[in-house]
Amino acid sequence: MISEKLSLTFGPMKELKMIIADNPERKFKLFHSTSDNSEYMLMDCSGEKSIFHSGLDYYLCGTVNPENETGYLECRYVTLNEDEQKVFKSVFNSWNTEAKRPVGLTSSALVHSLKDDFEFLLINLWEDENAFMVWDNENGNIMNQFGHDGNATPVIKTYREVD
Repeated sequence: MISEKLSLTFGPMKELKMIIADNPERKFKLFHSTSDNSEYMLMDCSGEKSIFHSGLDYYLCGTVNPENETGYLECRYVTLNEDEQKVFKSVFNSWNTEAKRPVGLTSSALVHSLKDDFEFLLINLWEDENAFMVWDNENGNIMNQFGHDGNATPVIKTYREVD
């Protein structure tokens, strides 16, 4: 799914499809928001220098079960101080053991912002929306304790891949 670097941008489907058409050598994935019919996200998984102006550029910290590339996509944005990073990464790394992985999680990638030492994005692929919702609403879900940009909770966006 993801090479060593990843870039994201958002916009109308027409504009994102023009970017795809103008850059056929890139490895793009186009996603449609599950909560907003007009929101689309384009992910450049090529590992090349970003062609986007969004500033949403990341490098790969780790993956869990990266062979699975389709499913219900969850993007979890978090801001982590140094102590929180240790806990967050420990939980993420525990998912390499299938018994510790959330039920229905098919693959995961943790990426770190190229411009901010404290910004992370957890990209999870789920079997379906229900599997994600069950996990996200669990009382014991430690990943919900990490906030984003001064907020007590993470910013979570969900998407479906556009064929």
